[in-house]
Amino acid sequence: MKKLYYIPPLFLQTLIWIPARLILIFFVGLKVNGLENLKGLEKGVIFASNHANALDPILLPASLPWFSKLMPMFYTSRENAFYKRKWMKIFFSSGLLFKAWGSYAVEIGIHNYEESLKPHIKILNDKHSLFIFPEGETTKDGDFKEAKGGVAFLAHKTNLPVVPVGINSTYKISWENFFLRKRKIVLNIGKPMYLKDIFDDKKEITIDDYKSGANKIMDEIKELYKETSQ
Repeated sequence: MKKLYYIPPLFLQTLIWIPARLILIFFVGLKVNGLENLKGLEKGVIFASNHANALDPILLPASLPWFSKLMPMFYTSRENAFYKRKWMKIFFSSGLLFKAWGSYAVEIGIHNYEESLKPHIKILNDKHSLFIFPEGETTKDGDFKEAKGGVAFLAHKTNLPVVPVGINSTYKISWENFFLRKRKIVLNIGKPMYLKDIFDDKKEITIDDYKSGANKIMDEIKELYKETSQ
């Protein structure tokens, strides 16, 4: 991964920020809470959120201030072959647009966090922001799933904070819902979680600790989701 890899997502995300923000406010009444929780954070943050719709990755960068020091936003994604079975295959099958936007695939099935998350570790070590969905997939029924350990591993490996995010009202949102303004989307940003919050000051971290730590993060996301539902 070359050192200038951050330029395309920085350019694209900065370019579309104004139209994306205006469109989201007009059509879904986007409301953002908790931006004050990001004050004082240095570059290099792991954002973790529930995932119900392909719209979710756009919501977070559009919710941060324009030219925020926490931009550009990078993402974890599935391998390219996964998307060839879906409507976005025309755009994403080569992986070029994914990387231009800042999305790098997680290597699935090798059962090794270090290897499967190699590009994401570099992104965080280079002090860029990463947006990850701990459940590893979009919800099929609107309910939360058990979190995978990757998000806790990344926090441990890089010693960077995790900011939980709760996104409400994107589950099964249709184009009709969107353009007829039938949904109101609320995004709640929580307080940063540090290693002591995730692992309870444990000295030796195991695979099981990664899983339990990820579910602690997921519990915070659930609470933020409930707040957006009120």
